[in-house]
Amino acid sequence: MEYNARNGVANKVIEIIIAMDNVFKVKSYSKSANGSLTRKAIQDVEKGNVTTCESYEDYLKRTARYA
Repeated sequence: MEYNARNGVANKVIEIIIAMDNVFKVKSYSKSANGSLTRKAIQDVEKGNVTTCESYEDYLKRTARYA
């Protein structure tokens, strides 16, 4: 998911998604130190801890060191 954190509407949508945290069931759900997985994913995006790839080939090049 990608969004502009400075956009007021985007922030409201994210708040709604976080508020609906108990609406969806995830089979492999686990709590993290910072709360829900949704909240952690949003924090990762805000901190820039995400990898953006242009194509599948680009993804393979960027993640080859983890294989």
